[in-house]
Amino acid sequence: MSEATRGTFMIGYDVESGNPDVTRPFLSRAQQIHEETGVPATFFLCGRTIEKNVEALRPLAAHPLFSFQQHTYNHVLLKTVCIEDPQEGMRLFRGGTLEQIRDEVRRTNELLQEALGVTCTGLTGPYAYYRGLMDRPDILEILWDEGIRFTRTWGRNERDWQPVPLEIQPFFYALQGFPGLLEVPLHGWQDISLRKTVGWENHQGFLDGIYPYMARAAEEDLVFSYCTHDHSSRREDPEMGITRALLQRARELEIETPTYADYYAQVRVG
Repeated sequence: MSEATRGTFMIGYDVESGNPDVTRPFLSRAQQIHEETGVPATFFLCGRTIEKNVEALRPLAAHPLFSFQQHTYNHVLLKTVCIEDPQEGMRLFRGGTLEQIRDEVRRTNELLQEALGVTCTGLTGPYAYYRGLMDRPDILEILWDEGIRFTRTWGRNERDWQPVPLEIQPFFYALQGFPGLLEVPLHGWQDISLRKTVGWENHQGFLDGIYPYMARAAEEDLVFSYCTHDHSSRREDPEMGITRALLQRARELEIETPTYADYYAQVRVG
């Protein structure tokens, strides 16, 4: 495979469970799989989850394969989401106020620094949103002020549902006045949505829904940004066989596999 068609695959875990009995086994198994495959990963951590798992997280904070970023403190949505789910119908989830958002981001950044010695520059928006934060320069200003330099917030289509087309590639929020703030959209399906759709025990059906995005990214030199979670990665899959299969496929495709922070360092402007 030529360099011109290598592509990029990034895996980011939303680590958000309030139950240490969920998060700690996940962290242990994720570490094993990523060390065995050599594929880096990013953990987008909720502050409340950090507080309950500091000792389990500490060894990973300095691990060369892992990057710690944030997912707000209490999983407060940055924007209101009105989901048109064909299985469950219309559902509304309200976003936080500007004051809440600033507090959530600042509090988690401080916690990452104080508890784990990590300077946070990236954030995944809880639930993710259609068009990310293109329409919310007020929120972008808060994130920028709090030290955030890359976001993962575009993760829904025009129905506030999924999948998200691979054509939506990373971009800087220059039009909104933040040319140094990068958006890396989520592509395809978030793991929970697809696993609900194909069935939690249907591992091959899930992989068949993800593999084409990886292949196309490799063939067309695109970025494929994949979202999974601590509480779902081991559900009906305690050994995380699905995750292992995805990482192995990335290796087979010879696709680039940076952390989100490393990718930002490669493409940042100014």
